Amino acid sequence: MAVSDLSLFNSMAYSLDNTTSNLQQIEQQLATGKQVLQPSDNPTEYAASQVLGAQQSAVSNDLVLAQQVQAQLNTADGALSNVGNAIDSAISIATEGATATTGASSMATLGAQVQSILQQVIGQANSQYGGSYLFAGNQVQASPYDSTGNYGGDSGTNSVTFSNGNQVQTNFNGQAIFGDTGSGLIATLTSLASALNGGNQSAVAAALPQLQTALTNLASARGNLGVNLQTANNLVTDATNQSTTLQTQISNLVGVNIAQAAANEQELLLQQQALTSFSSSLSKIPLVNILA
Repeated sequence: MAVSDLSLFNSMAYSLDNTTSNLQQIEQQLATGKQVLQPSDNPTEYAASQVLGAQQSAVSNDLVLAQQVQAQLNTADGALSNVGNAIDSAISIATEGATATTGASSMATLGAQVQSILQQVIGQANSQYGGSYLFAGNQVQASPYDSTGNYGGDSGTNSVTFSNGNQVQTNFNGQAIFGDTGSGLIATLTSLASALNGGNQSAVAAALPQLQTALTNLASARGNLGVNLQTANNLVTDATNQSTTLQTQISNLVGVNIAQAAANEQELLLQQQALTSFSSSLSKIPLVNILA
């Protein structure tokens, strides 16, 4: 049966439109990396990908938060480590100052060194991360210690809660760790500096067990901080692994095979060119033949 020119023209127009539509779909898949872009593409896989995407969003938020907490706690641990070194230095100085052969001039020099250590300790106790003070209790926007060692923070603490329910403490009660002018490490260093400057060797000797106690107290504080830091480290590792797994699952559901899509694109381009060329030839057929 003969095919009329009009039928052939309509068939060519349909084929060209269909090829162009398929080509646009392939190009969109290549641009987005997805073969399921909307519910109508595949309702089941689209719905599943949305659930996984929500899970991945929560995990991504956890990862960012855990990395921030990790950095904050590392900063706090670094400060405590520096204070531990300062206490070790103070113990060495106190040991030398308590020796009977140490003269008054030497003791005054040692007293100046302890005064410098005291300022170092106060400086570490005033450590910040991201504009928040780490050892001020809940008073994170105000410096916990003044230059003499008076504590202006409180005994509270703050914690961060993650999507899996884990909580990580992010700041600490400085007074419980470093003391103040009336007790603890700061008071001991203040008294030690005064004893050295005054040549009071018995008072210097009395500071030694107090410094050891401060060192033990500091180790306990670092242990507590270390537990929280390990939790943060684990959260970073787990969130990173979960994010990778979820991304793979989403990709398996809605991802496009780039190599195959690129090959399909080339095939459709050639098909489109051929149809366009043939359509151009059809346009030269007289109208009377098309309508015949």
